[in-house]
Amino acid sequence: MTALKARDVPGFLNKPNLKSGIILIYGPDAGRVRETTDQLQKHFQGKDADPMNLISLQFADLDNPDATIETEANTSSMFGGQRIVRVRGATNAVAPTLERLAAEDVPSILLVEAGNLTPKDNLRKVMEKAKSARALPCFADDARSLDQLMREMFRDNQVQIDNDALQALKDQLGNDRQITRSEVEKLILYAAHSKKVTLDDVITLCGDNAMLALDEIIDSAGTGHVQKLDQALARAFDSGIHSSAILTRSLMHFTWLRTQRTKMEEGASLEQLVNSARPPIHFSRKAKVQTQIRTWSYGNLATACTRIYDAIAQTRKNAALDIAHTRQALLAIATIAARH
Repeated sequence: MTALKARDVPGFLNKPNLKSGIILIYGPDAGRVRETTDQLQKHFQGKDADPMNLISLQFADLDNPDATIETEANTSSMFGGQRIVRVRGATNAVAPTLERLAAEDVPSILLVEAGNLTPKDNLRKVMEKAKSARALPCFADDARSLDQLMREMFRDNQVQIDNDALQALKDQLGNDRQITRSEVEKLILYAAHSKKVTLDDVITLCGDNAMLALDEIIDSAGTGHVQKLDQALARAFDSGIHSSAILTRSLMHFTWLRTQRTKMEEGASLEQLVNSARPPIHFSRKAKVQTQIRTWSYGNLATACTRIYDAIAQTRKNAALDIAHTRQALLAIATIAARH
């Protein structure tokens, strides 16, 4: 068997035990699939690579994919060096061709990129059985691996990041490794002279799409707009924002609302409370946040926080149902807001 477990992939990337043949790189994290394939391509190209030895094919654009891939795989390099055939967007349709090539002694390295494949998918099955092939899974980063990736990147570039800034960055990012690298590299470039990244830096430079999506979810729930909330959740999940980020930000928000509600009852004005918030509230949200402080009672806010705590506990017990638990909790909170 040539199937690798996810934990075995880093070791293989450091020292691939294949000189020619086929490497299937697959998984739900498209960014990680690309990054893994890039690393393998760089390894097999070596130094002073001849660009003529790299053949890049987009599977969907090939008129006759089977013949094209087979021809390229069996063509030897004219000027020496390792010939690499990179096939992007492969599907199960190419499985018979790759199975046939795996049984032959092809001179090239085929780097085949695919999406998420189950154990029942033919492409994955034939590559896992072939001796001259390797199948590398690329699963989405979990909280631990994402944290490790970011810390290593900052450390390798001698950039210090505050703990609250790192947590905010993790909360904002989805689970696409390439997006994660891009955002961290942006912060590293920004901190080229200061060698330090603060919470304000993260909010200023990275608080765009993910932060806006989370704000939309929180404000839709807090103001009782059930339909907007459902749409915002769907967009967030489709873009790769993890339920843990949504629940964490929601809990922080409703906990903050409880504190502000108490201050309002003690005499503070809504404008004071919103303008003194840290991190600052964007001007486009101020009216919505003021409405939430004014309309939510302390008791209902306690209920909302409890619902979120319960959802976090449920997602940790059964990660497969994290989206369902997140949606149920926030829709229940939106229903409370709609009634008051």
